[in-house]
Amino acid sequence: MMIVPSPYYYPSTFCTVYDHIDDFDNENTSAKNNKITTTTTTASTTASTLVNHEKEYYLCPNCDVDDYDDCVCFLINHDDQQGKQQQQQQQGILTTTTTNPYYFKVEYLKRIPFRMTSNLWGKIANIKIPENFRKPIYMTYSKVFGVNVNEAERPVEEYESMADFFSRRLKEDARLIDLKHDLVSPVDGTVIYYGKVDNNSLEQVKGLTYSLEEFLGEKEMAKIKGKNLYHLGIYLSPGDYHGIHSPIDWSIQERYHFPGYLFPVAKVAVDNIPGLFALNERVVLSGQWKHGFFSLTPVGASNVGSIVMDFDKELSTNNPKDQSNIRKEKSEYYHKSYTSPISSLRGNEVAFFKMGSTVILVFEVPQDKQFDFTIKPGQHLKLGEPVGDLK
Repeated sequence: MMIVPSPYYYPSTFCTVYDHIDDFDNENTSAKNNKITTTTTTASTTASTLVNHEKEYYLCPNCDVDDYDDCVCFLINHDDQQGKQQQQQQQGILTTTTTNPYYFKVEYLKRIPFRMTSNLWGKIANIKIPENFRKPIYMTYSKVFGVNVNEAERPVEEYESMADFFSRRLKEDARLIDLKHDLVSPVDGTVIYYGKVDNNSLEQVKGLTYSLEEFLGEKEMAKIKGKNLYHLGIYLSPGDYHGIHSPIDWSIQERYHFPGYLFPVAKVAVDNIPGLFALNERVVLSGQWKHGFFSLTPVGASNVGSIVMDFDKELSTNNPKDQSNIRKEKSEYYHKSYTSPISSLRGNEVAFFKMGSTVILVFEVPQDKQFDFTIKPGQHLKLGEPVGDLK
């Protein structure tokens, strides 16, 4: 297993603040040559502004002023500043300016210790419950969140802890796996979005996208650039079965673990936080199906940091040692190539959450084909139900 630096910057580090003009000059000698002046700011949440003639630039840590045309922070013309900001917000690119409402939403959430509370919740959920209290506790939970306990493979009294109950398996005949259609649902859950991947962007909700490269990683993106890709996102509620299964026959070749934040992934968060799924901790499983590239990615969330894979005991999610790493300008991710690709048949369990979260599929279809989804946003799916076919 390798630990490699990620080229991606979290939104809070897209732009930087220079408290003194000397700091700016020392780090950017070409600023003097280009006679670019700076306007320092007093608020720590705003970015230093570079003004050159009629254009305004935001300097990010990985860009030199000579490279601002290619800077991920983009240049903003004074005449079209509002339009550019709206475009960036829709793409999930956050600039640290007071006029960007998304910046403050994300920065506020970063100050909430979701990873700490998730670790604490994990410890509480693993506390053994006296047998006499199990049934009333689990039945109350099931009533609130709509759990069908009759589908569980064991009587509720046999689940020793809440974590044990959350990760319950189903009876063998509880789900029928469709074999007629090209793709089935990998989980029980609610459809968030689906569709064709355009401009290397994934749709989070209507009108709000985020970078496919940032989500899957630079290495995977290099393999699939220019291919005919589609994607599907499904949200698992606390009451859903938490198992994640193969939606097709495929081989799993690599695993990328991106430690990240554990923001909530409920609808209100998905609707308001751009790039949410690329910010949160996630495990990208990539491989091949009969039509080319295929990836399945469980995404963590608050109180749902634990993602477990029986075939990969090295995987450790929601690990306290990653807390400081996610705040670095360059984060690290964990990469593992499986010496022998893992063959997984449709319906086989791949992983499970300790509590509900989100699963995202990104897959390739032939260039002369398109994928016809037979589902709708907001539709609740059961594991194994068809979601569409190649046309």
